Amino acid sequence: MQNITNISFFKRNGRLYVQFSLNGKTKQRSLKMDYTKNNLKLMQENKHVIKQRLEESYLKRDEKNIKTFRDFAKLYLKSKEHLKTYNETQNIVNHQLLPIFGDMLVVDIKRSDVKKWVDMRLNEISPNRMKNLMGIVKNILQIAIEYEEITSNPVDNISLPKHQKSREMLPFKPEEIELLLDNCDIQWFKNYLAVAVYTGMRPGEIIALRVDDVNLKEMYINVDKRIKKGVEDTPKTKSGIRKIPIFKVLVPYLQNQIGLAKKINSQYLFFTKRGTAFYSADKLHSYWYNLLEKVNIKKRVMYNTRHTFATMMIKKGVDMFTVSQTLGHKNIHETLTNYAKYLPEENLKIDRNINFFTDKLADS
Repeated sequence: MQNITNISFFKRNGRLYVQFSLNGKTKQRSLKMDYTKNNLKLMQENKHVIKQRLEESYLKRDEKNIKTFRDFAKLYLKSKEHLKTYNETQNIVNHQLLPIFGDMLVVDIKRSDVKKWVDMRLNEISPNRMKNLMGIVKNILQIAIEYEEITSNPVDNISLPKHQKSREMLPFKPEEIELLLDNCDIQWFKNYLAVAVYTGMRPGEIIALRVDDVNLKEMYINVDKRIKKGVEDTPKTKSGIRKIPIFKVLVPYLQNQIGLAKKINSQYLFFTKRGTAFYSADKLHSYWYNLLEKVNIKKRVMYNTRHTFATMMIKKGVDMFTVSQTLGHKNIHETLTNYAKYLPEENLKIDRNINFFTDKLADS
């Protein structure tokens, strides 16, 4: 039984809307006409007709005309099909948003529903990541506003923590790297670790490497792609496309891994049992955490191999431009911002004999 009560009318953005209670819940609907004195008077005089039509509308609803979050999510995804990030966005919508909001009528989604979801997810992901997810939800519901199914966006004015906990950067010590490589019993994963710590490449870039990306004659690795959640594409920025020098210490590991790849005719340098590329670098986490536990090293994310390479390069006196270019950073400022704090008291290594106001040294 659909029981409509408390019918009233109001103006929003120059349009006439009706507000009413449906079984105790407040609802709003566009009457799809301009807000004028004549239209308002006409609607007020025909409240009984409005009531009847609203009750019939709710009574006759079926799966074809129900306007759920899922309906508008499909429209949103369709508008993103041309983008390079479409597959990633589709995964977010299908696996993170639809299980929560998918079957809800957009008119029934309240600010409190979104807030509860936000608070729950903040226990699992960073505020910055949460901001991205909220942006997608907001855009989907914005389409519902444009279709006049809802009049306001429940995502509006939901605040996030101002300070987010950044992913912990804990570069490994040289002795820890030696311990990891010496105690890794899985040869291909040992080769992977060597590539990670001696090139500073991102995990997604490493699993996208093909055998012919490794040039042992000219001693460089060509980086022009990445794999993220099964999708292979180019790095996010132009600076991510680069050539990385191969240090001699890395050569035996690369030779070994190339041999493993050629043995099963895999075009990928690192590959699954079927010889195909890994779906995601996340698939390597079990090997990584098992190895850390084995050698009794504090648990930390695999990305710290990149931070280790960067800090060691700087400590060895490699100039900041070369470090930045090798890492694929946008500019030197990004490199300095990320890694200066991990090099405490480097300024104390300066030559004390320098005299800034003359060409002569202080002890001459």
